[in-house]
Amino acid sequence: MRCAAILAGAAALPADFPTVPMKGVDGPIRMPLYGIGTWEYNDTVAEAATLSAFQQGYRHVDTAWGYKNQVGVGKALAAAQVPREEYFVTSKIPGGLNASATTATLDECLTQLGLEYVDLMLIHFPATWAGEGGPGGRKEEWLALEAWAKQGKAKAIGVSHYCQRHVQDVQSVASVPIAVNQVQYHVGMGSAPDMATDYRDWMVSQGIVYQAFSSLCGPCDAPYNTELITGDLVTKIGKAHNKTGAQVALKWVVQQGIPVLPKSSNPKHIAENGALFDFNLTAAEMQELTQATTPPVAGNSPSDSGDCGVGEEVVV
Repeated sequence: MRCAAILAGAAALPADFPTVPMKGVDGPIRMPLYGIGTWEYNDTVAEAATLSAFQQGYRHVDTAWGYKNQVGVGKALAAAQVPREEYFVTSKIPGGLNASATTATLDECLTQLGLEYVDLMLIHFPATWAGEGGPGGRKEEWLALEAWAKQGKAKAIGVSHYCQRHVQDVQSVASVPIAVNQVQYHVGMGSAPDMATDYRDWMVSQGIVYQAFSSLCGPCDAPYNTELITGDLVTKIGKAHNKTGAQVALKWVVQQGIPVLPKSSNPKHIAENGALFDFNLTAAEMQELTQATTPPVAGNSPSDSGDCGVGEEVVV
């Protein structure tokens, strides 16, 4: 009964909070269209950034076991004093884990966060970070994640960095919907091929929420890592709306119904990154941004994120 009560109360976000529908373990739920990212932040910085974001109206934080900052995120959530049912937490576990390691790592995430459940738990990669693992391993890890989520410990489950064939491996055994695929997506990739976007259009056709990380191209090589903040195109469009270049780049993503997770430890930038819903880009502006070919995906090449070749079946 405790698990059922947890699930029933999860993700009751404010009615006017911008969201997209997502398939949960026990039916549809609302996923925030924006949240605070914490990649590469230690506990101290993650705590400060998350608390600042929540004090400014954010209701979603994205973390991961591999970020090594879940303790800091948990402290911020406690300090923010927002009722648990009114905010959304995403975490991730490494790919390439066997069933027992999956369960142990999932439980460790809750312990570090100081929570009884997360709203969304993702498998972070279709194999180990070294690329070891194939279809059998993906199926085993997914089924262990399903069993854990059904205990009331996650409202929804999904994946990250997965391409079509990785998802199809999971679909062949899944009894719980794949809610989300979290991948790199930003201006410059609007017309990119499937190998760059990790099969964006196919994911959408499967009812999987396509969620973006690095929407300001933070991990991109110079000069691309500033193009979506101070570049000519986003700056020009921003002036027409009295918005920053970064806000234009993020708006292009959320106006497509794709959730974003901008990262900043600067309270001013955190506020700006969430102020995306008091203006709309025109059709012409959306088209111009969609047709932009830079910055390209940060990966193997401008047409390949590097994710789709991961975790091939090894034939001996």
